[in-house]
Amino acid sequence: MNYLSKISGLLVALGLLALSACGGGATAKPTVDAAPIYTQIASTAMALQTQTVQAQPPATNTPQSSPTPEVTNTPLLTDTPLAGTPASGTASVTPKTQTTPKGTSKASCDNMQYVADVTYPDGEVVYPGINMIKTWSVKNTGPCAWNKNYGLVFGWGGVGTNWDHVGFVNLTKDVKVGETIDISVSLIAPKDKGTYGAYFVMQNDKGANFPSAPLTIFITVQ
Repeated sequence: MNYLSKISGLLVALGLLALSACGGGATAKPTVDAAPIYTQIASTAMALQTQTVQAQPPATNTPQSSPTPEVTNTPLLTDTPLAGTPASGTASVTPKTQTTPKGTSKASCDNMQYVADVTYPDGEVVYPGINMIKTWSVKNTGPCAWNKNYGLVFGWGGVGTNWDHVGFVNLTKDVKVGETIDISVSLIAPKDKGTYGAYFVMQNDKGANFPSAPLTIFITVQ
């Protein structure tokens, strides 16, 4: 706006100067050469235009935002199962073969029958800490004979005693079917007063327990 006002002012001044030069009157005046005036006006206008342009702040180029590359999802590597291998998540379970030793059945070769307590019948009263030889009489009721590798072994019970330390007791002779035999174990009575009991079982020469009822001992220490 300042630039246009200055140009307009110069044009008005130029017009007034021209009129004065060509003004009416009977007296003729020398003609004024207006070319230098136009040249000065043009130079002034150009100078004002240059100043105006220089006064304006240079235009700044706003950088355009570059597009942000989109994140691409890279697929994870998957394990390829080998041939013959079950797919993931499927457990391959190999059944285990459980080998349980078979006990001697009632219909097996080895069976026995309790006959009597030869010593220390159940309920016997004994002194604390004495040595005892407990003897049972048993009968071979199975279809097979017993050899000297058969015997008697601790079964269970014996709380408060050391009877579970008794080892395997072999038979003292071979026993045919229908025959009887006395079987003995060496025990120590507990030192504390009370009632004590335990169970003993017969075993064959292969280490299998007889299916027959166990042999028992029950004593009272006083």
